[in-house]
Amino acid sequence: MIPEPQRTYVLELLKALGPAADEFIVAGAQAMKFILEGARTTKDIDFLLDVVCLRGQGLSIAAKLQELRYQVVAGSQNFQFEKGIPGTAETMRIEFMAPEEFKRASDFRVEVEKGVHARACTGGSIALAESTIYPISGRLPDGSSFETSIRVTKPHPLVMLKLLALDDRYRNIRGPAEARHDRDEARVHVADTIAVIGAQPNMEKFKGDFEQQFHADAVLGLRVLKILEAYFRESTSPGFLLYEEFVVADKPLDRDARREVRQEIARVHGLMLGLVPVKSFYELLAAVEDSCDVERKGTLVGEFLANLQDSGTDIGSSAALQHLPAMALGGALAKGDRFTVSASEGLRVLSEPEIRILDAHLQVCAEGLRDRTDLVQRFPRALRRNA
Repeated sequence: MIPEPQRTYVLELLKALGPAADEFIVAGAQAMKFILEGARTTKDIDFLLDVVCLRGQGLSIAAKLQELRYQVVAGSQNFQFEKGIPGTAETMRIEFMAPEEFKRASDFRVEVEKGVHARACTGGSIALAESTIYPISGRLPDGSSFETSIRVTKPHPLVMLKLLALDDRYRNIRGPAEARHDRDEARVHVADTIAVIGAQPNMEKFKGDFEQQFHADAVLGLRVLKILEAYFRESTSPGFLLYEEFVVADKPLDRDARREVRQEIARVHGLMLGLVPVKSFYELLAAVEDSCDVERKGTLVGEFLANLQDSGTDIGSSAALQHLPAMALGGALAKGDRFTVSASEGLRVLSEPEIRILDAHLQVCAEGLRDRTDLVQRFPRALRRNA
């Protein structure tokens, strides 16, 4: 739960917003406090805003913030606001985020209203839809009691947001000047991800919810599943190296401590493998991309399209994945690994959301093939466009 003294001022804000408070969803580290015991300490509050609903409320958020004596944080471009907490050296800081699809064409901000912006958030629409309501109570700044409710991001979209943030920070997309800060942030995002997943009582259900959230955005789902594979497949993957750095930070390591660290890495590796899709998913993903890469893999493309043509299946069909060439499967595997010998075999072990994500990716890749007149003439049935 949000700690004091910040809770008092969250309650103050929720009361001032009235019904519009339903469109303010707690995300980030504060959301973790509703999910697990002993969540890391943080004082800033990140709100994901449902800007479409807010624009229909007829409420001036800027006026409410001014009434509550919030000021724009210098350099934040109107998406961070803060005020001092009387009688303490602490501040109350809030940050607004909103779904990425509403951002301005020229920058990373979403305009909520005049004077109030939000930082564009990839996956924000999913996190808005996948939220839950918690009761919250306490005292207002005037000492009176107040009870209300607050919407909080569910664990599976929270993990999605953490994975996306981890990837951005680890790749240091902001440049060398931010390298040290980004590395520190990447460590925190890894630790948060592991903490949230480790708190789930039913990993099978959590994985189902995690994958199912991408029902309306398979492209984003594929991006997130690729991040999982890149950062958490092997015990030496970057995610575990970052987690080890987080665990040992500022701690002297003797032999016993190093053994404990190795045991912890082994534990969280097993935990994360419960969320990472099986290798057949990634084998089929590579097969889709290779079987549509006419410039580099022309022979595979020809075999794939011939399989479709001969079976009377067009590439836009849900059955098209079944006809991926066996030669496209397998790839470079570690010693002792078993590779998938047919697309049908690989698909049998995947979940319905995983198959849907693969199919959506195939449709994206297929557009390049449909644009090739020579291929359309050779394989008209396979590459026909449905009306």
